[in-house]
Amino acid sequence: MSNTTYSTTSYEKLLSACGGALVTSLMVTPMDVIKMRLQTQHVYTPHAKTTCCLTFDRCTLTQAIKTTKRNFSHLGKVQVANLHECALHSPKNPELFKGTFDGIYKIIKYEGVAALWKGLSPALLMSVPANVIYFVGYDYLRDIIQPYSQLNHADYSPLAAGAIARTIAVTMISPIELFRTRLQATTTTDVNDFKHVLDGVKNMVLKDGSQALWRGLPPTLWRDVPFSAIYWMGYEQCKNAIELQNKQYVALTDLQVTFAAGALSGMFAAAITTPFDVAKTRRQVDVGRDTPSLKTTSVPGILKQIYQQDGFRGLFRGLTPRVAKIGPSCAIMISSYEMGKVFFSKQREQNL
Repeated sequence: MSNTTYSTTSYEKLLSACGGALVTSLMVTPMDVIKMRLQTQHVYTPHAKTTCCLTFDRCTLTQAIKTTKRNFSHLGKVQVANLHECALHSPKNPELFKGTFDGIYKIIKYEGVAALWKGLSPALLMSVPANVIYFVGYDYLRDIIQPYSQLNHADYSPLAAGAIARTIAVTMISPIELFRTRLQATTTTDVNDFKHVLDGVKNMVLKDGSQALWRGLPPTLWRDVPFSAIYWMGYEQCKNAIELQNKQYVALTDLQVTFAAGALSGMFAAAITTPFDVAKTRRQVDVGRDTPSLKTTSVPGILKQIYQQDGFRGLFRGLTPRVAKIGPSCAIMISSYEMGKVFFSKQREQNL
């Protein structure tokens, strides 16, 4: 945040955060879908061939769905899912994503453009309250912590305030995050995907209790708390450095400075915390499955298993779409929030 004090009320800050959250969710959801698929596509495939796999050995996704619709429509959605998994099971399957742009191309080709925004509804439902709590809470906490966080002429209040604000926000929206993750991880194009995922979550709660909705919380905290601490500290440092250079060499507007600082800090923090994001995704998608792929539920244990199975590369699977999502989203969100505060401040001054 800028050191400039804006005469804005909590309500005006709330509106600024809501506007930023809406714009951000609409623009970065496709990258979130790609990241989720890349992190889970090599894990959740059947280990034993089903009847349909024996019938359509090494079938492609498109062939499987077309054949099922023509010959096996009386068997319903379960058969389509099995055929789809059969296609993914083939080592020569062309529908496995090779990278970010390959994923975008194949989702558009096989599932349609709308599939890139799968999970948008829960994303909006989650991002608006989460960002309101997060950004307004950060402002409030930073002002409280700042007098006590000076060390060697450096201000560490952004680090502490960012971590605390994110902990509160993540804890409150964890059940919605669980639902969104499971919805985006689905690879079918059925119009009832939302209902099927919702039913799966309901069955999980009936089986394991309401605490199951927070099973993804520990790995999410492992990811988001360090990310927020790094991001806010980096944002303040980047912004101060850019403003210093701005005075000497270039002439950037306040919006451009804020956007650049948010993007740079966001991309760096996203890259550093990617292994925790992979662990979080694997944990949340694994919850409620009949045959879990994870041997443990602890984050260090999940990271160890991923490393043993896929090596160092597995820990950073989905890095490109994650950075491509986080960089712009941080830039858009912080710019919208700051500009919203400036707008309301100027409106108040004009009305005086």
